[in-house]
Amino acid sequence: MRDRGKWRRWRGLACLGLLLAGCDGQDADRLAKIGHKVLDRLQAQTSGDPGRLPDSLQSIRGGFGEFALDAKVSARLRWDKNLEGTSIQAAALGGGVVKLTGVVPTFEARQHAVHLARTTTGVSNVVDELSVENGR
Repeated sequence: MRDRGKWRRWRGLACLGLLLAGCDGQDADRLAKIGHKVLDRLQAQTSGDPGRLPDSLQSIRGGFGEFALDAKVSARLRWDKNLEGTSIQAAALGGGVVKLTGVVPTFEARQHAVHLARTTTGVSNVVDELSVENGR
């Protein structure tokens, strides 16, 4: 019974980390699925022994690299005051490439969003699919 509590804490911490990384309420289902996948993968890696958790986390860390990348970019975009009120989505495509989609108010905001994404650690290229309101 104590082991189950440890697993629940790890799942809760994983979900909390994802929320703090820039996910919003619309991502609740996605976060729940990710939390379950993380828990299942951790249990498989540790053969149900929470004592083996640190080694297992290290071995699966690479598998979450792409998710972490789009989460980092999303967080930077969401917290930037110059982009307040915009709805920009960032998706990791693999190999350090991030695709930006959504609508921004001005061409300058578009350039700023692309710059923020490009200068995020781990990003090698940005695919800009942002639209400017009213075609400006």
